[in-house]
Amino acid sequence: MNVLKTGFFVAVAALAVLAAREYVPRDAVQALTTRVTGGPADAASAASRHGFVDIPLPDGQSGHHVVIFAPANCPSDAAQRAEALARRLDDAGIPYTRSQSANFSTLSSQDDANRVMSVMNGPIPVVFVRKRARANPDAEAVVAEYRGG
Repeated sequence: MNVLKTGFFVAVAALAVLAAREYVPRDAVQALTTRVTGGPADAASAASRHGFVDIPLPDGQSGHHVVIFAPANCPSDAAQRAEALARRLDDAGIPYTRSQSANFSTLSSQDDANRVMSVMNGPIPVVFVRKRARANPDAEAVVAEYRGG
């Protein structure tokens, strides 16, 4: 019986994902991805000078410091970039926290969800500076964004 319930749940979840893909305009997602990753100037106009975009904060984050989302104690290149970023923030005296996961239970619109997806699905580490985020920023961009320059 449990096998049937599990199979039914998987089938319904797969159908929901396929149906949702039809409602998200591909052009909107591509434009947002271009903006986040540093595309043409008109698309980047909504981003800060350092490429950070406004997105809702993950659950439990105050937005008063830098948050680095990356795997901990991992030898991957992404984890090593996060480690180097943390060292640079230490050197600059900038407060930060690290996390391995983020939850967004209070997204108010599809636009918010699209912006969160475009950043959180980018290369690791994902970094939040106050209420803005960017996938895989260099350390100098994080320091400059934090200092408001």
